[in-house]
Amino acid sequence: MCGRFVVAKTSGQISTIFEVDEIIDELPAGYNIAPTNKVSIVVDRAFEKDQDGAPLGDISRELHAACWGLVPRWSKGGPADGAPLINARMETVLEKPSFKDSVVRRRCLVPASGYYEWVVASDGSKQPYYVNAGEDGMFGFAGLFEWWADPTKAAGDPGRWLLSTTILTKPSAPELAHIHERNPVFLSGDTMDIWLDSSIEGDRDLLTAIAHDSDLVAGDALFYKVGSEVGKVASQGAELIRAI
Repeated sequence: MCGRFVVAKTSGQISTIFEVDEIIDELPAGYNIAPTNKVSIVVDRAFEKDQDGAPLGDISRELHAACWGLVPRWSKGGPADGAPLINARMETVLEKPSFKDSVVRRRCLVPASGYYEWVVASDGSKQPYYVNAGEDGMFGFAGLFEWWADPTKAAGDPGRWLLSTTILTKPSAPELAHIHERNPVFLSGDTMDIWLDSSIEGDRDLLTAIAHDSDLVAGDALFYKVGSEVGKVASQGAELIRAI
């Protein structure tokens, strides 16, 4: 799974790396991003859509801030309804009511410099690792997004709408299997545009394609041990990603 990650770049740097046309929301760098935190997502947005939700006209690639933990649009209680849905398993995402509609056209990219994973030793102790794209690189995690309307707020209230996201995961690539049995789905340069293109209906073929390229990206990932401070949600700062 992916339960903590790092964004060591500014919104401006992210927009350059992922060829964003417009920054809608800016967020500071974060070295220990946890569930329910605000995270950046990249989406391809059309201002007009047909009756099936397919985009019409020009497309704008935008950088938004979303709550990490997808809230389905049909949820009655919103974020208060149980644990946040921070990950979606690729194998079952098309069957799960919370995710299946988002796969069709509400797909996004979650920028990340890297993520933390804990290896459990035979004595039960846990050693955190930082899996990353290198000092100058960034991963693009395959994600889904959703808009939820708070029924307790008026229709004209701009605070009524909550944008949320989840990160897809898959069985680990061979190079990362010794760290954890699952890893985030990494988008490649070839699959990023396809994944973000909402004119393409999300289906099993699309998921299979991005899963294949995810393993290729994973093969180039770096990883090393880091200090135990990352286990504390309140811990922040670049020192968290220093190798020990």
